[in-house]
Amino acid sequence: MKNSVYDKIVIKVGTTTLVYENGKPNIGNIEKLVRIISDLMNSGKHVVLVTSGAIGIGAGRLQISRKKNLKIKQALAAIGQGILMQIYEKLFAEYGIIVAQVLVTRDDLLKGV
Repeated sequence: MKNSVYDKIVIKVGTTTLVYENGKPNIGNIEKLVRIISDLMNSGKHVVLVTSGAIGIGAGRLQISRKKNLKIKQALAAIGQGILMQIYEKLFAEYGIIVAQVLVTRDDLLKGV
C-alpha cells in the first residue's frame, strides 16, 4: 500500500467475517480488521468501513434465529448495531481512532446522499 495512488479506501466486510454462526461477534477477525485499518490510516489513507453483521449479532444476543420478517430484522439490527459499535469503539480506541456510524438505506444510495 505504501506506493498506492489511492488515498481513499472503502472496505466492505460481511456478516460471516464478523459473526460466528451462533451469533457471537468474531472478536479475533474484528481485531485483525481494526489493526489493518489503523495501519492504513496511519499511512495517510482515508478509510471507510462498511459492515454487515448487526442482524446476526442481534439474533445471537436474543438467542433466536434470523427471521425473514422486516420488523424483526429491524429490531435485531438495532440491537446488534449498538453491540457492534461498542466493539469498534473499544478496539479502535486502542489505536487512538475515534469511530462514528452512518446508517444508509437503499433509497439513500439511489437518491444520492
